[in-house]
Amino acid sequence: MPAGDTHTVTVHLRREKPPIRNATLASTGDEVTYGLPGWQAEHYGFEPDSLPKHPGTLDHLVSSVAGCLIGTFGGALRARDIPTDGDKLTATAEGEVVVDDDNVLRLRKITVRYTLKADPAKREAAERACAHHARHCPNARSVMPAIEIVTEVDVVPLEAPAAA
Repeated sequence: MPAGDTHTVTVHLRREKPPIRNATLASTGDEVTYGLPGWQAEHYGFEPDSLPKHPGTLDHLVSSVAGCLIGTFGGALRARDIPTDGDKLTATAEGEVVVDDDNVLRLRKITVRYTLKADPAKREAAERACAHHARHCPNARSVMPAIEIVTEVDVVPLEAPAAA
């Protein structure tokens, strides 16, 4: 796809009984249901225990950015001959949400902590890739002006295969 090309992502939305919302992704037909879990429900005046359990849109925003980041990081590692298949590359993502002065919840920061099982000789290459991959991630790049993106990698030695 040449630079400057524009493509459209379409999502069809409907608001069920508040605060439940459904989204259908036009590209696949998959449906996602959003709710207000826990503290998010309380913030907006709903009783959390009275609502069906669905992830909130903030949960999906963190997941979407982190899912794109781990894919981008995996590609950068693969280019450096560092395998990421199976459970060699895993991550935990945390979103930091604040309440702004006008009482609106805002995702301020996403921190992604990777664990990479790799040859210790590849540590420096993995750390360099981690330091630079976020700016090549479509989702991270899209939200960076408003959301701080932090990535960290812990390189742990590969376990030796069990003797047969």
